[in-house]
Formats: sequence, C-alpha cells, structure tokens
Amino acid sequence: MAKWILMFFMIAGAAQSAVFPDVELFRLKGGEKVPFSLKSETKYLALYQSASWCPPCRKTTPPLVAEYNRMREMENMPVEIVLVSGDRSEEDALSYMKLYEMPWPAVEWSSMPELNQYLAEGIPHLLLVEIATGKVISEGTGPAGVEAVVERMREITVVTSEEAFKVNGFMDIYGLLVVPLLCGMFLLFFLKWREWRAGAQ
Repeated sequence: MAKWILMFFMIAGAAQSAVFPDVELFRLKGGEKVPFSLKSETKYLALYQSASWCPPCRKTTPPLVAEYNRMREMENMPVEIVLVSGDRSEEDALSYMKLYEMPWPAVEWSSMPELNQYLAEGIPHLLLVEIATGKVISEGTGPAGVEAVVERMREITVVTSEEAFKVNGFMDIYGLLVVPLLCGMFLLFFLKWREWRAGAQ
C-alpha cells in the first residue's frame, strides 16, 4: 500500500513540475514597462533568447518582429513570442527592446531563474513550448535554427506566406565568395589597365 501511495505522489509531482512556470511578464508601452498577462487563447510560448551585444541576435530580431506583426493580424493567436534577455543588465535589455521596437512581451528580470531548464547556451535561440504541459515542441539556435522554429510556429498559427521566413540575406550566405571575387576582378582590371597604359606610352 505504501508503495502505491509513494508512486502516486511521484507521478503527481512529475506532472506538476512539467507545467510551464508561471513567470511575470511585461511589455513596453510608450517606452515604459507595463504588466502583461497571456490571453486565454495562448497555448504556446516562443521563448526568444536574445541580447543586444550579440550580432546574430541583432540580425534575427527585425525579421522576427515583422513575422510577429503578421501573426498579430489573426483574431486568435495561439502562440506568443516572449523575450528572454541575455543582456548583462535590465537596462541593456530595455534599451534593446526599445531600439528594435519589440512588440512582444518579455520575462521580468527577477523571473529569469525560473526558466533555467529552458535556456540554451547559444543565442539567438528560439524555443516553442506548450504552456499546459511544459513540453518543448521545437527549438533552434542561430539564424538557421530560428528560421526552422518559425516555420513550425506558422503551422500552429496557420499563418501563410509566399516566402519562407529568412534571417540571412544574399550577402550573409555568399559574402565570403562574392568579396574575394570582386577583389579579383578589380585586380585583373587594374593589371589590364596598367598594360594598356604601358602600351600607349
């Protein structure tokens, strides 16, 4: 009998710990912090780990803001993006939110420790989690990882777009090839010009 009672409490404890933590959220309104509460239709959270000092984060944020604004056009949005700041201070985090006009809420600085089990070592990182169970649906690190998670979010929110969500532009992908090629073409042009000038003299 005691064995079954112990198993009951172990299962109950596991179920309780599986629920996503009830953390405090806020949103910027007119540049000021205001408390934020999730809507009843919100079933998933997309935890966006990002920081102002991180170049890939600064590149990822603008297209993610555009994607979020497109999601907000829906009457019922089951996914809410939430910033989990990786900045060194709350002031830096707020400045980052203001600079990029982030429309989504953020986790209060004091509530950060409650999300340790969901935090990644690398940023930018986007993690899609089900609120009711705490189950991770999808996660990815770096621009490519964020792109994959956003596509999963689109499936859940039924947001359609003719173009795939992309963080990297043409130069980000091919820059290492294009720049040397341009330098080589310039050098070849210079050598040909020098030969022509020598012949002209």
